[in-house]
Amino acid sequence: MPTYSFLCTQCGKDFSLRRKVDEVDDPAACPECGSDETKRQLSIFYATNTGSSTAAASSPKTTVRHV
Repeated sequence: MPTYSFLCTQCGKDFSLRRKVDEVDDPAACPECGSDETKRQLSIFYATNTGSSTAAASSPKTTVRHV
């Protein structure tokens, strides 16, 4: 399941939630204040071509692709 980042517009708390792809637009309650006035933030991810599932972005064998 992907992890999505959110920002609470009431208290300013940054938090992350693991969600199914089809639940990404569902309301996300802030764990700090309970408000559902939150905004999903731009998340960055990368893919590798090393065949390893734990390659670091700074690894010389890693290819970073921005999607």
